[in-house]
Amino acid sequence: MNIYENLQLKILEFIPDEYDILFNFLLTNKLYKHALEDRLNTVYWEEVDNIIEEEDEVNKMKQGNAFSGALDLNINQIDTKGCKILTPVLAKMTALKTLRLGSNQIDSKGCEHLAPALAKMTSLKRLYLDNNQIDAKGCEQLAPSLAEMTALEWLDLGGNQIDAEGCEYLSPALAKMTTLITLDLSYNKIDADGCEHLVSAILGKMTALRRLRLDNNQIDVIKLMRKAKKLYEKH
Repeated sequence: MNIYENLQLKILEFIPDEYDILFNFLLTNKLYKHALEDRLNTVYWEEVDNIIEEEDEVNKMKQGNAFSGALDLNINQIDTKGCKILTPVLAKMTALKTLRLGSNQIDSKGCEHLAPALAKMTSLKRLYLDNNQIDAKGCEQLAPSLAEMTALEWLDLGGNQIDAEGCEYLSPALAKMTTLITLDLSYNKIDADGCEHLVSAILGKMTALRRLRLDNNQIDVIKLMRKAKKLYEKH
């Protein structure tokens, strides 16, 4: 029984009727050739050299831990219904390192479904939720779960609808994300008030942060950096 670490399913445009087939497949790590033969002909697999034989490893696989690398579901049509079905699957993928859910149709309701699963994915290092429909309400749903993701190094929330209120919800969670190296909030609706909330989270708390993207928002980035520098010097 072969175990796979990385699964790419982007740009397949799964329709709702296929969600159950797809996510049952993810849970069992068995390829339903007849049901998905045409839909999975562009999937890229990276196979681990060894074949799992011991009982405890097989049990881990059945629990969803077989995917310990990356799951790419970018550029599909995952909406609220898709998130609801996906949640119990992700909740069992506790060893996953990278999750890509960019360029879908995830809104605040979708975030509400995803949040409990994300809170359990404590091994996750990279989370991509870019180019969705996440607004302030979505940030409110995600924030408690993000605070639990203590291994996260890369968070991409670019290309959403995050404004000052959304930043206010995110700020307490970001302050707890001490391992975060890259934070992408580009192409949102963040203004000066939103930046105030972000600065309060960053200064003295997000000590690992090296890359912060705020381009294409509603702010003067140069002015923001000057203000942040002054606040940092006072801190």
